[in-house]
Amino acid sequence: MTEFTQIMTLWRDGRRAQAEAFLTALLAENPDHFDALRFWAELRGSQGRCAEQVRALRRLTALRPEDAVLHRQLGAALLQARAYPEAAGALRAAIALDAGNGRAHNNLGLALLRGGDPAAALAAFSAALALDPANSRAHFNRGLALEARGETQAAQESYRRALQLEPHLAEARERLAELLAKTDPPAARLERWRAQESAAIRLATAGRYTEARALLGALLEARATLPYLEGLRFHCELWDCDWTHYGARHGALEAQVQQGLPVELPFTFLVHSDSPAAQRRCAEIFLADRYPQRSNAAPLPAPAGDERITIAYLSPDFHGHATARLIAALLEAHDRRRFRVIAASYGPEDASPLRARLERAVEEFLDLRSSSDEEFTHALRARGVHIAVDLKGHTGGARTGVLAARVAPVQVNFLGYPGTLGAPYLDYLIADRHLIAPQDRVFYREQVVELPGCYQPNDEQRPRPAAGPGRAACGLPAHGVVFGCFNHLYKISPTIFGVWLRLLQAIDGSVLWLLQGSATAQSNLRAVAAAQGVAPERLVFAPYLDLDGHLARYHHVDLFLDTWPYNAHTTASDALWMGVPLLTLTGRSFQSRVATSLLRNVGLDELCATSLEDYEALALRMARDAAERSRWRARLQSARTTSALFDSRRYCRGLEQAYLEMWTRYRRGEPAAPIVVSAPEAP
Repeated sequence: MTEFTQIMTLWRDGRRAQAEAFLTALLAENPDHFDALRFWAELRGSQGRCAEQVRALRRLTALRPEDAVLHRQLGAALLQARAYPEAAGALRAAIALDAGNGRAHNNLGLALLRGGDPAAALAAFSAALALDPANSRAHFNRGLALEARGETQAAQESYRRALQLEPHLAEARERLAELLAKTDPPAARLERWRAQESAAIRLATAGRYTEARALLGALLEARATLPYLEGLRFHCELWDCDWTHYGARHGALEAQVQQGLPVELPFTFLVHSDSPAAQRRCAEIFLADRYPQRSNAAPLPAPAGDERITIAYLSPDFHGHATARLIAALLEAHDRRRFRVIAASYGPEDASPLRARLERAVEEFLDLRSSSDEEFTHALRARGVHIAVDLKGHTGGARTGVLAARVAPVQVNFLGYPGTLGAPYLDYLIADRHLIAPQDRVFYREQVVELPGCYQPNDEQRPRPAAGPGRAACGLPAHGVVFGCFNHLYKISPTIFGVWLRLLQAIDGSVLWLLQGSATAQSNLRAVAAAQGVAPERLVFAPYLDLDGHLARYHHVDLFLDTWPYNAHTTASDALWMGVPLLTLTGRSFQSRVATSLLRNVGLDELCATSLEDYEALALRMARDAAERSRWRARLQSARTTSALFDSRRYCRGLEQAYLEMWTRYRRGEPAAPIVVSAPEAP
């Protein structure tokens, strides 16, 4: 192992002071060690030590003068250091080596603008946009250059284009508000509110929920006429595990949704609501506000009898994401004699092995990140897509406008959103017999497809770590029952947490192992525990790890305790895959029955509680009976190779039967109708 490899190992292991000391020593001995010098530059940049970062990058560009990336990084560092003429020089060098890099053109524009040359800056921003028309920051920066030249109307247009691409770009809203203040004060006030809302959303996205709550609270106090503020504030409180107003907030939001008011986004509503009726109403309100049906486009002609059905899966999550992990083997298993499979990606490219696998799994992988809704729709219609399968639903980054334009004759809601989209342009919802009670189907706008097994696909190629680090390395005591829940902390409700604390009180030496959250969330949970007489140190928080590391730590979990009303989904199948018994509380709505479906499909019906009292009693019994837990583990170990839940090809055959029925009905001119898929024969 080289010295630099040792340094990086120390850094990844969290021993950063030691790693930095070794890095300093290595560079003292060998000042031109390229990898060490580059890491030093990155490190100093992240620490805000611009002068040292600039010195390191100057040395790196001297060592490799033909490296355009290094020149661009030097330009960015000089820009941060406010050395604008030098930044412009470095960025021009980067562009000379790689004229197609839009970031370099954009940063050159910033250097020129801040250096006092808005005309030259405008040309640079225009060059950046010629390379990437969907670069919201370049549109915003172009607006700044136009404003500096006194072209205020054109500047407003640039700011509005930036906001079309990135609605929560607070800086663009602030500049637009400033310009509107002179001509349209009410519109300016609205834009200032929107800027504050955008700032709050960006803070929340960065995990700074307490700060986001403060901004949202100020907007509510000011009676800002913006939708969804109350729900956003409550969701931030849930991320912080601040349940001070939980009951009042939940009750008020559910009542307002039933009244037809736009107070909460559909996904965040699922976190605390178990009412299918209210969930459908919430989704319909959102769609009416944001995505009404946009098109009744003429349907595509039916294919000839020997033509394959073209299916397009739409998602921004074709990278290291839970949805991608679940769907990879399904994409690989499709019968190419009958189906042509396209992935329509509109999210980031992370250069991961999973991304490469997904690209290989389909016949055509479209990167539509920079496409407008119209361009996106055209791309799929041009390919004759028969069935469009939306994998995102009402979650962040969705391209619902494409679905509203009716991109395909048959459109399907699948996997990404556990509930109805409430849309007239979604024809089917992929579910199973455990997810939606017959009496509740009226609350789902789509026609329900009932798969023969679990609705959730799984990947039998996911890792199976045989062992992981010891308990001490995980922060766990040497002995005692480990209750685990690796769901995001916002899913924990005070009612469920109260049960968990009573379990800790009843089982001496036990601990509750949770996924790491914000410092505020962890502090709040420990405070609640202390108030209930449970020592705060009995809550252990697990850091985020790569998939192998995450799965390996399941070896130490004795019993996975599910959340309610929003269950574990991918996390639940991970636990079962690793042989960990999981206890769930079956609710009424889709998202509160996912773990029930998973358990019933591996033959563990007994672990599906139907009341809070049963949930607590069963957890207590299992915690006290190690032999029973061992029997559950043995059954789950066997299920990995025998259960249909982990048989990707068998799952795919069932889903393909559903697709064939959907398309057959469409070709016959029949409306969408419920579909019950019979179990395919085992291969």
